[in-house]
Amino acid sequence: MKGAFFGEHDGFFGDFGCIGQGFHDGSKQGRIDRAMAKQEAAVGFLGQTSMFRQYFVDTSYAFADPRAQTEWSDAVYIFGLENMFFTPFLGAKGDRNALVVVDNAMQTRKGGTIIFEAHTPISGGGQGDDGNTTGNEAQIKRRNMSMTIHQRSQSTVSAGALSEQLTASEFRGDSRNDLGEWLSEAMEDDLNTSAYGGYNENSGGAAIQTINESYPTSDRIYYGGQNAAGSISNSGVSFGTDALLSADTTANNLMGTTLMEAIKRRMIASVPRMRPVGLHDLTKVNDDDVRSGKNLGPVLAKVFIVLLSPLQIKSIRAETGDSSWKVMQQNANIRGNLNPIFTGASFYHDGMLAFEYDRVPLRTGAGGVTLAEGFLLNAGRTATTDAVASGRTVARALFMGAQALAFGWAMKPRWSEDMVDNDIPKIKVNMLYGTKKSIFNAHGTETPGSDEAIYAVDTEVIVDA
Repeated sequence: MKGAFFGEHDGFFGDFGCIGQGFHDGSKQGRIDRAMAKQEAAVGFLGQTSMFRQYFVDTSYAFADPRAQTEWSDAVYIFGLENMFFTPFLGAKGDRNALVVVDNAMQTRKGGTIIFEAHTPISGGGQGDDGNTTGNEAQIKRRNMSMTIHQRSQSTVSAGALSEQLTASEFRGDSRNDLGEWLSEAMEDDLNTSAYGGYNENSGGAAIQTINESYPTSDRIYYGGQNAAGSISNSGVSFGTDALLSADTTANNLMGTTLMEAIKRRMIASVPRMRPVGLHDLTKVNDDDVRSGKNLGPVLAKVFIVLLSPLQIKSIRAETGDSSWKVMQQNANIRGNLNPIFTGASFYHDGMLAFEYDRVPLRTGAGGVTLAEGFLLNAGRTATTDAVASGRTVARALFMGAQALAFGWAMKPRWSEDMVDNDIPKIKVNMLYGTKKSIFNAHGTETPGSDEAIYAVDTEVIVDA
């Protein structure tokens, strides 16, 4: 019975060739396994050898054992997802209501480009009484978007045997946490940077290209704001650039609920129309669902997602008058434990769920054209071509609808172990993916249209003293 169990179920726990009285692996790897089992047999709390203990990843596999890769790859991936803001908003490729659409197809086939499609609604009124559809058929149209995938990796290496002896830390476990945290930071930065129209970063001399760069299209970005009383600057017309915000005062270019309502109207009036995001009850989602990009469970609400700088939140809370944020929250905010999704949000207003997000980018003018002074950069990425006025600071909020971002895996994080200088352990996490703001070509063309479901809003902010 032991032999049958271990032989038929080795895919769940790993390779059980070195144990089980009814199953004997005579291969070279099997002999190695049995030697390792004798040499590194774990001892239970009663002083007896534990047959299973060697198969748990935190105590069993010798460093650089190939069996560690699957278990630790999974562990670092889950750790990363658990610490990423966007995880609750991930959805499988067919989920039309998710904020971020995740495609895993490239993991099982060769290639470096993922194609996403979006349908165009059928136009025309059709035929009426005694009508003839022959010659009047509607055309099925599909728009497409291509996204390339690239490599991203990071590694840790032990300082050596003496350093490990002198500290209470455990290198493999610490690496899992630290690399998982790095993975979370890397993916979240890429998603956020892609969303606001930023650029790839370079690190360690190797060009990082996981972001498919796309600056906001001119009809999907608003430059301007409102004052504390709720009056929108420039009669509600965008100033057109960050530099031109200086045509009005900072106090008239702040974020507020009146401006938010105006942006929402623009989103609804856009073509194609931006749709709200469906939020699921993630308390009913297991790890397998998250790993596969499927956030199952009942839909709790459909809202537009708004990411605001802490300084923009400060401006909203300083609104005055009968239509101020404070009055609206007293009269209309969601009360009680309606669902777990709203727990992390700053507030809900007019169908928009707003989050205070510390990664909302800021640019401050200093009289020059450095990268810190503007969002839009020149072709060489050496200077901005739209510098913020000197002494003023601009934050770029994001108003997002369903399928605003695409994320594609070609290889999920893989954990590998090796030795440096014969006996110094090194751990590497390697992955292949790409991310892109949704922007589809028109049917039958390669000409990109407008941003599909993101409206960027550049307002000024008052920096704390």
